Amino acid sequence: MKKYISLNIISSIVLLAGTILTIFILYKDIDTSLSFKFIIGYLIYLLLYGVFSIFLVIANTRKLNWIQIRKRLFTFITWFISLSALNYLLSYFFKRSEMEVWDLGIPLGVSFGLAFFDLMSWKKKD
Repeated sequence: MKKYISLNIISSIVLLAGTILTIFILYKDIDTSLSFKFIIGYLIYLLLYGVFSIFLVIANTRKLNWIQIRKRLFTFITWFISLSALNYLLSYFFKRSEMEVWDLGIPLGVSFGLAFFDLMSWKKKD
């Protein structure tokens, strides 16, 4: 199990370092072929990291009992509705434009992360 924990730590460190380097490249407007290849590689890594995180959440959710799953789903729905309402209110008062389906992506991702964050890592079996 220790190698799974170190895999999580290494992938998180690579994610953090890649994010910092990508922000630096974009902020300084570095336009070289190496920076372009790095950003494309980083986007591929983000995609694979997202798929791996979803796999971990599904694998760890299968180990939970129904009451724990129901509590997490209730937390997810509560956060999603709250954040969507806040997003709608802020967009109504500041942007004065219509809401689109794409505006629900951030509340969906944040609420999913808040409800299932602790399931995104390998744990020791009890």
